[in-house]
Amino acid sequence: MKLLILAILIVILDFTTVRGFKTVFPQFNSRNWRVINRAFIIQASTSVAILLFALFFERKISDYRFFTWFYYIFGAIFTVYAPKAYIAFFLLVDRFVKYSEKSQHHVAKCGYWTSIFFVFLFVWGMVFGRYNFTVEHVEIPLSDLPQVFDGYRIIHLSDIHTGSFAGSVHRFQEAAELINEQDADLIVITGDIVNNFADEILPFIPVFSQLKARDGKFAVLGNHDYGGYHDWKNLADSVANFKAINNAIEQMGFTVLNNQSITIERSDYDQIALVGVENWGALKRFPKRADLEKAMEDVRDVPVKILLSHDPAFWTKEVEGKADIALTLSGHTHGMQLGLKLGKKRYNPLFKLRFDFLGGLYQAGNQYLYVNRGLGVIGFAGRIGMPPEITVITLRKEK
Repeated sequence: MKLLILAILIVILDFTTVRGFKTVFPQFNSRNWRVINRAFIIQASTSVAILLFALFFERKISDYRFFTWFYYIFGAIFTVYAPKAYIAFFLLVDRFVKYSEKSQHHVAKCGYWTSIFFVFLFVWGMVFGRYNFTVEHVEIPLSDLPQVFDGYRIIHLSDIHTGSFAGSVHRFQEAAELINEQDADLIVITGDIVNNFADEILPFIPVFSQLKARDGKFAVLGNHDYGGYHDWKNLADSVANFKAINNAIEQMGFTVLNNQSITIERSDYDQIALVGVENWGALKRFPKRADLEKAMEDVRDVPVKILLSHDPAFWTKEVEGKADIALTLSGHTHGMQLGLKLGKKRYNPLFKLRFDFLGGLYQAGNQYLYVNRGLGVIGFAGRIGMPPEITVITLRKEK
C-alpha cells in the first residue's frame, strides 16, 4: 500500500514541477519544452514501474542481493522526488506572493535552485553517510549499582541489516576496529541483524567474530530477524531460516537471549543481570514474542537489571513504572536515517508519525531507556544527519 501511494505521489510531483517549471522559466523555447516533457515522462514512468514491481514481487524474491540493489534504486528515486516535493512547497507559497511583475516568481525560483543542494545531500548520504560510523559516549547513574561495577562499559549496537550491504562487508571492518578500541566489558546487539534471510549474515561472520568483550557478547532478535517480510513456500522453510539466523549469530560469538537472562558477577554479592526478550512491536504486523516474566525468572534478586528489547515501545508497555528494570537498551527506529544535529541532540520533526522515541537517552523516574540509531540501513540506502551508531554506555554508581 505504501509503495502504491508513493507511485501516485510521483505522478503528482512530476506534473506539478514540470508545469511550475514552464511558468517560472518561460524563456525556454518550444524545442526545449519537448525535451523536458519527455524527460519527466520517462523519469516518472520508470520510477512508477520500479515501485509497482517491488509492490508485487518484494515478498516473493528470496535472493537478498536483489534488495541491496533495490534500496540503492529506491534511494535514487528518493534523491529525485524529495527535492521535487520541496519545489512543490515553494510553488505553492509562490502562488500567494504578490509581485510587482507577474514574471518574477522569486520564491519559486529559490525552490528550484536550492533543491540542487538536496540532490547532492542525498547522494552523499548513500555514498558516504551510511558508512560514517560514529561513537556516542553516554554515562548512566544507577543508585543500586554495586561499587565494583562503577565505570562498567557496555557497547550497544543495533539494526545492522546485513542484507542491505551485499558486497560491502569490508566497510564494516572499520566499525569492528572502532568497537574493539572502546575496551568493552560487554557487547550487546538489540536486533534486526538481518532483513529476512539467514544467507545475509554469513559474509559478516568473520568481521563480527573479531569483536571482543571481557564478559561476553549477547544479542536479542528484532522484527526482521523472524523472516516475516517474505512469503515462504511452507512453514518448514520459515522455521529453518529462523534457526539458521540464530545459529549464524552464535557463530559470530554472540549468545542469543530469547526470553532469557544471565548474571554478571564480580563476587557472590556484587552482581548485575542482563535480561533479553524476543521482539514485541506495537504494530499488528510485528511479532509479539516477548515474555519478560519468563526472562526474569532466574535474576529477580539481582539489584540491577539491564534489559535488551529491540522495539522501545516495549519499554512503555511493560517496563516504565511496571518492572524492576534499571536500564533498557533498544533500537528499531534508525533515527529515521534523516535528521539534524542541534547542539548535542539530533532531531527529525516527523518522527512522531512513526515512533514514540527517535534515539538517545530517555528517563522516567529512576528508569532509563537508550535507543540506538543502528549500524545499518533499510529502504533508503543512506543516512543524513543520523550516522550509524556505536554506543559506549558507562554505568556509574549514583552518589
